[in-house]
Amino acid sequence: MQYDIFAVGDNVADYYPEQKRIYAGGGAYNTAVIGKRLNLKTAYYGAFGTDENAKFMYNTLKKEKVAYPVSDIRKGRNAVSIVEKNSGEANIKAVDKGVYKNLSLNENVLDLIKKSKIVHTNIYSYFEDYLAKLHYQTKLSFDFSYLRNKEYLEEILKKVDIAFFSEARQKEDQTAFIDWALQQGPEVVVLTRGGNSALLKSGQIELEIETQTIKTVDTLGAGDAFISAFLTSLIRDFKPDEPEKYYQLALKKAEQIAAKYCQINGSLGIFADRQEDVIIYNNIHA
Repeated sequence: MQYDIFAVGDNVADYYPEQKRIYAGGGAYNTAVIGKRLNLKTAYYGAFGTDENAKFMYNTLKKEKVAYPVSDIRKGRNAVSIVEKNSGEANIKAVDKGVYKNLSLNENVLDLIKKSKIVHTNIYSYFEDYLAKLHYQTKLSFDFSYLRNKEYLEEILKKVDIAFFSEARQKEDQTAFIDWALQQGPEVVVLTRGGNSALLKSGQIELEIETQTIKTVDTLGAGDAFISAFLTSLIRDFKPDEPEKYYQLALKKAEQIAAKYCQINGSLGIFADRQEDVIIYNNIHA
């Protein structure tokens, strides 16, 4: 079966202590769910644990009607994070990866994944070793988030088609960085900048889309919503003879969907109450 988007990587139960609620999240997981909500045929691959949070995450995926064609259930704790909000700005304070520490994909699984129109993953997914096997077989989309490690970027950017970045935590020349990233090999580079405009470059095309002024409830997952909507627009609308027009359209739709998801709690608005606080045993976010 061919999927529109096959997202590979993290699923994370995001715990909000002040609410005593777990929200469904994780970059790859969010991208698959939001794509399905936008009426695409989406699939997700990632490892689930066997605890209460894992069951919540797994059942949510099924309720959202996202395909999970390759089952990977591992005994132990599901990935979980601690999230704190300040005036709507979500801050991840701690992350425990739980059972999700590596991937081991055989050729049959890769053959299934590469039939998709776009395969999306990110820096948290342990999928880097498989990119070369999928390159030129399908479109590869990669979320690099805030990462600016040049050695890592040089190795990965040459294997992907669509590169997404978040604004760097340190001051940088954003135009120069986008130019450099594009020179490494991808067809298009997109830089999102929180409440500021998003930037895109592809060949000689340079675009900027302004953000809406909204009352932000929760920023967690807004970048995933942007990515999912951008990819959805490319799949549905893009025509190579007018790339600038359709990149502009994709940016506009992505900004609209990201703004919508900033107005709900959690990445997806789906939660489960918890009576006891979540404890992080192995914080990789420290």
